[in-house]
Amino acid sequence: MKIIVCFENERVRERLRAELSAAGHQVVDGASALALTTAASTAGALLVEPSSAKLAIALLRDRGFAGRAVLAFDSLPEDAPKQVQRLGADSVLALSPPEDLVRRFALAAGGKRRVLVVDDSEATGKALIAELQAAGFDAMYAADTAAATACLLRRATRPDLLLLDVEMPRVSGAQLCRFVKTNDRFRSIRVVLCGTESREQLAVLAAECGADGFVLKDEFLGKAAS
Repeated sequence: MKIIVCFENERVRERLRAELSAAGHQVVDGASALALTTAASTAGALLVEPSSAKLAIALLRDRGFAGRAVLAFDSLPEDAPKQVQRLGADSVLALSPPEDLVRRFALAAGGKRRVLVVDDSEATGKALIAELQAAGFDAMYAADTAAATACLLRRATRPDLLLLDVEMPRVSGAQLCRFVKTNDRFRSIRVVLCGTESREQLAVLAAECGADGFVLKDEFLGKAAS
């Protein structure tokens, strides 16, 4: 995993870089988030100190970061959960004691990946969400592209993956896919088209609009989507 480490203290950065790198991670570190934006879209996690967390998380998410933001304390304060919510982080990590730090970081950074299902059929959308949740994903639903765009624009609800129905009124799944894939803010989001068309038709459409892949609804849901 590529990890961004954002700490002012150089000794702390050196320690974290050494331990995480020894565990096989790729570490990009710096004293400020501004110097780390080039790694945002390809990083799977951010480890950041509370004093700079709010600005760092917001800036890196705007630059395409879609991973887990982990708030690092020397030792966990009683109000750690409140600070996570206030600063826009996803989880917390105590840097002390130093033993077992890599394993504890893996637990803090191992949150569920978020999928946004966009389908004008509520029944199909709910069925898709049930399948995704059973597979361990954090799944959300949007009934149309307007609701989906609202989720995309809010950092708190921005998904890691879009599962788009191809045939929707007003704005199609392919049109929304093109919008996502041509917007730098969303470049880390993967897009998968979902439809009842033939495999050949979906493959052509996915290539035309820049989707990362496609899935047939019948294969994904079986009889539930037919």
